Amino acid sequence: MARTALDRAERLFAAGRYAELVSLLEPQVPVYRESHRFYYLLGSSCLRTGDPGGGLTYLKRAEQLSPTNRETMLALAALSVRKGETQKAIEYYLRVLEDKPGDRRARTCLAILRKEGSPEGVARLIETGRIERLYPGRPRLLRFALPFAAVLIAAALLYLAWPVGRSLAETLLRQRIARPEVAAVALSRAETDTPVVTGGSFRCILTEKEALASFERAKDRFQAYRDNAALVEINRLLNSNASEGLKAKAKSLRAFVGKPDFRTVKDAPSFAEVQRESWLYDGCSVVWKGMAANLRPDARIGPDARIGPGATAFDFLVGYQDKKKLEGIVPAAIAGAEVPVDRALELLGVIRVDGAAFSLDCSAIHELLP
Repeated sequence: MARTALDRAERLFAAGRYAELVSLLEPQVPVYRESHRFYYLLGSSCLRTGDPGGGLTYLKRAEQLSPTNRETMLALAALSVRKGETQKAIEYYLRVLEDKPGDRRARTCLAILRKEGSPEGVARLIETGRIERLYPGRPRLLRFALPFAAVLIAAALLYLAWPVGRSLAETLLRQRIARPEVAAVALSRAETDTPVVTGGSFRCILTEKEALASFERAKDRFQAYRDNAALVEINRLLNSNASEGLKAKAKSLRAFVGKPDFRTVKDAPSFAEVQRESWLYDGCSVVWKGMAANLRPDARIGPDARIGPGATAFDFLVGYQDKKKLEGIVPAAIAGAEVPVDRALELLGVIRVDGAAFSLDCSAIHELLP
């Protein structure tokens, strides 16, 4: 018997392949619009892939279809914690306990909130990934089977051959591998001896010490996976009196900028910051809320037409999601996605600067609930 999209989604969810699940189910919304399980799987997967806006939209629909479903309430509670709304999360956990007073997951989550429910504690939960302890649905055995097997193999190798086993164990236990390719980009003796030039017109003037420090900060930010902060240092150098050799090395670091998603964007500038010094944030990723207007299908934007035919260009009204305060208007475009008009939206985009103007290349848009 052929499997339905929902059957395949169940297998993907059990395997932890959440991004694939979202890509599979989002086009199926018209087919499963009355299916609680469909919206639960889709919303929970958005939550796990760092898309709280999409997670909220789909999980709220799941709650409408089945208001007392335990897993939906647990997922909405975890989402509330991620948004810093701990009181709302507690209310969801208490609803679960009203129906089932001995529910272990709800009690465990409440204990975590009692210990780490402050704004600083919630920030640590998100930053370290420990917030996943609050997520319901995926069996713990599936989640930890492969890492546990890897540890057993490493232990066996360690016992049989200590030097080789030790090396493997260190590799397995290292939480994050540094970017050795970033460390390999080093300045030559000539570039460190003459890091700046005299004469000319520049947006900012740096001393020799400041130029060298900015280059090293860019490398350090990349090593810490703070790509936005690294790009700011690179843009500062490229618009300064730094030498051509130093600028060339700084420009080569741009190749290490990772693909952003809602979960990984750090050090995102505000609209006011970009409007004030757009050149400093060229290439940085942002997550802004607002509304779309003036849709223009099959448009091209940007100095080199990065987004071409088949895309939708529009004006994004930053900060206008509640129709109370308009921070500003920025040209934007996205390929392969619908752009709702007169709806509260959250978008993920990359800043593109063209002279004194800037625009957004968007990779994702989600509608916010009223």
